Amino acid sequence: MNIAAKTLFDVDLHDQADEIGEAINQAFHEYNVQISSVIRRLLSLLPVSVRLPGDARLNEAVQRLDRLIYGIIARRRAAAGDRGDLLSMLMQAQDDNGTRMTDHQLRDEIMTLFLAGHETTANTLTWTCFLLAQHPEAETKLLAELQHVLGGEPPRVNQIPQLVYTQYVIKEAMRLYPPVWFISRESTTDYEIGGFHIPPGSEIGMSQWLMHRSERYFPEPLAFRPERWQDQLEKRLPKYVYFPFGGGPRICIGNSFAEMEATLLLATMAQRFHFALAPEHPVVPEPSITLRPKHGVRLRLKAR
Repeated sequence: MNIAAKTLFDVDLHDQADEIGEAINQAFHEYNVQISSVIRRLLSLLPVSVRLPGDARLNEAVQRLDRLIYGIIARRRAAAGDRGDLLSMLMQAQDDNGTRMTDHQLRDEIMTLFLAGHETTANTLTWTCFLLAQHPEAETKLLAELQHVLGGEPPRVNQIPQLVYTQYVIKEAMRLYPPVWFISRESTTDYEIGGFHIPPGSEIGMSQWLMHRSERYFPEPLAFRPERWQDQLEKRLPKYVYFPFGGGPRICIGNSFAEMEATLLLATMAQRFHFALAPEHPVVPEPSITLRPKHGVRLRLKAR
């Protein structure tokens, strides 16, 4: 969260991290309850709108996040000037008529970038540590590479091309536990695909979770095998078999940043600590907006 806030908006959120984290957790939880509720689906068929307690909790969480985002916008407008970050670019952007974004438009853009810019990477690193804790052979290979390339020093951006196995580990973690497990698109025309008629306005669902675990493309699909990414496997796969960042014109704008960030963070952490799973703690994937561990992942860290 702090990395996303600093790099995108030049803001330090250390003092507010706990409060923001609580609001995000609350918003994601209530959203997940809403989209999976049979009662809500039945109530939606009624001719009148029925409010439930969860609506108020979701709105309260969104309002807390709104106060943060609108506060950032207000302070930046008051200070003016170009800081060379993404927020400055958004505030200076103009349409064909010379009109710039309103505070509400900026809020929508910033909220999306802020949430997507840290939640997904945090989940990826969480699942990566979870997998490494269960596969000592992969951890051994990872450590060997880190020692050879870094020699105990903090990783630098220009060393990322040398951290090949480190990137394989992250790719394999995103294959088994994609940070976004499902995306959808709405058809704009009438067409046929795979023998099925798709009328305009249909919602088409595509699940990374299902495709990434397809035995057709990944031998032993449930096994954690970072080595499978050797010999440029990603380029050899058909399009949209492996798509942790989505695809097409709406592919995640921050995919390269996220891969760089995850590689540097994993290299930093793995050099310092051995990960072991805390016994008897349940680890259950929760398919919310992102793929989170429902009860978290508890690790015991042992300094190297």
